Amino acid sequence: MGAPLVGSVRVRSVFRLAFLLTLSCGVLRAQQQVGAIMGHIRLQDGTFPTERLQVNLEAHGSVAGITFSDYEGKFVFGDLGSNLYNVVIEVEGYQPVRLQVNVNPTITQVNMVHVVLRPKPEKARDAPDGVAGTNPDIVDVAELKKKFPPGVIKEFEAGKKAEQHGDLETATTHYLAAIREAPDFYPAHNNLGVRHLRKGELKAAEFEFRRVIELNANGAQAYFNLGNVLYITKQHEEAKQVLEAGLRLAPTSAMGHYLDGSVLARLGESKAAEEQLKTARELDPKMPQVPITLATLYLQTGREQEAAAMFETFLKEFPKDPMVPKVRAALAKMTQSPTPSNP
Repeated sequence: MGAPLVGSVRVRSVFRLAFLLTLSCGVLRAQQQVGAIMGHIRLQDGTFPTERLQVNLEAHGSVAGITFSDYEGKFVFGDLGSNLYNVVIEVEGYQPVRLQVNVNPTITQVNMVHVVLRPKPEKARDAPDGVAGTNPDIVDVAELKKKFPPGVIKEFEAGKKAEQHGDLETATTHYLAAIREAPDFYPAHNNLGVRHLRKGELKAAEFEFRRVIELNANGAQAYFNLGNVLYITKQHEEAKQVLEAGLRLAPTSAMGHYLDGSVLARLGESKAAEEQLKTARELDPKMPQVPITLATLYLQTGREQEAAAMFETFLKEFPKDPMVPKVRAALAKMTQSPTPSNP
């Protein structure tokens, strides 16, 4: 059990540490990008998915990239800086996938990952009454081909191909060409929004994600993307509304619950924030940012022992995470005995 906090100076020090830890879980800013992650998705029986699946790339809880697998389950994230990333795939009816990839271009420029989608246990498939279970993160290419001209699909596919080769400028050119031909082609708007977010162009990212929601109101991922941008830009009330709308569409999204919990914490709704963060942790125990955010919330509400326990849990479960040094420093500060004053 850690020693109780004594004195206002000590309290301020702990809160400064909590603030720094929270900032460290924020948006991934633009950085030099020279590495790549190449992946291959298969089902448990060895076959390929019948649809193109959305694949998210995260760094410290922020969306660093979004792409889609091709018809053979292959996907690529190019032009990545040296960092620890998580490849995340959430598909209706399958166990969520979170693979940690340490990108270090000085060692190797291409990191290969192999993903096996495993069905959820039957008990986990029993959903409560509510929104019908469709996966809002899958782009139905066959359906898109019915709605949009071949030239639009061709430009979008060319953009995806350029992106897979790490040529983001060419990819952007193709996405813009698709939008010029079909202004309501939301997949291109979504990918442009992600490009802007990765470059730190938050206003442009916000515009694109709002446009995606206008064009495809049933796609949960756009709500989470927009909510993330609103959280970053401190538009907290709207962020809460947007994220809750996304969670109504995808109630089992761990990232959606995490972002909602983070927003609620900033709004001072501590109890609701804790519930959302705990739900995120139950849905995906491999998200390292969740225990850190929970511990920070406990510190801010005077629950030091619970904060220390959560920091210890983080260190045990994620010993190689880049946040480990800061968490160890926070724990050391919390357990440090006060210096006795001279009589």
